[in-house]
Amino acid sequence: MIDREELKAKGRKLISPIVGLFVALRVPPNALSLIGFILSLGVAYLYAVGEIRWAGVLLFFAGGADAVDGEVARRSGMVSRFGALLDSSLDRMSEFVVFGGLLYRFGYDPFWFAVLFSGLMFSVMVSYLRARGEGLGVSVKAGLMDRMGRYIYLIIASILDGGLFLPLMFIFALLVAMTVVTRWLKLYNNLS
Repeated sequence: MIDREELKAKGRKLISPIVGLFVALRVPPNALSLIGFILSLGVAYLYAVGEIRWAGVLLFFAGGADAVDGEVARRSGMVSRFGALLDSSLDRMSEFVVFGGLLYRFGYDPFWFAVLFSGLMFSVMVSYLRARGEGLGVSVKAGLMDRMGRYIYLIIASILDGGLFLPLMFIFALLVAMTVVTRWLKLYNNLS
């Protein structure tokens, strides 16, 4: 079984020099959140025009901005409730625009439209269940496809491209749906 906390600790260690640089340069964490969203608009465009591999490359940088903004806020002492709200809001909007680009490109086929739409719906539900659970006093981070897991999967699927992208997106939708079910069950067990 994957130790999520160990993976997160390794990830924080990996991005630590980048975070340190942004802190030293006094880059506001909200600016990093906004940059990540703007890059996601570029990702959506690249998906829409069929540049799947380039979309994956740009998604790497968008995901990087998303990975460091919170750490920069913590290290620089710039943590704020508004910043947390802005970050979460831009994260959801980023998912919608990225999947909008995919739906524009592949949505002509009813099957792939359903697969991609399901991937989007379940992705949003993963984040919603975490936020709603926290609002009810239950921390629920269960499941493989959290935000960073979705980024990593989508980046790899995009860079592989070749005729594998859409079948990999089918697997993506299944994995994200399984994460939703896992979180629902955990919430049910904790709230019953």
